[in-house]
Amino acid sequence: MNGLPSGIDLSFFHKKTLLQVCIGANDLILNFDEFVKITITSHIGWTESWGTHDTYESFRNSASVIVNLLGKKITSVTGDDKGTLSLTFDGGGCLSVYDDSKQYESYVIKNGDKLIVV
Repeated sequence: MNGLPSGIDLSFFHKKTLLQVCIGANDLILNFDEFVKITITSHIGWTESWGTHDTYESFRNSASVIVNLLGKKITSVTGDDKGTLSLTFDGGGCLSVYDDSKQYESYVIKNGDKLIVV
């Protein structure tokens, strides 16, 4: 668990539209417009706008939630010192990506040619 770098600017996520979802046995790839991408190998969480929260360790089980985000824009983004990345989408739901591995990368963010490895 390395967490997000202190003082990281995640504003580049604002208003990005989710264009493609790739679900594998061991990873989840979210491709947004303007060359922004997240490759996730950790577990994720989904919080509905009314507060219901689910955590997914299997990307197969999260497929229906994630696919419903296609075409939606990110309205806000936060990151904390534990490495949790939280993306709120239009419609009010929030996707959380957790930094849950001490030995391996939990997720990688690509913004154009810049990489953020957590």
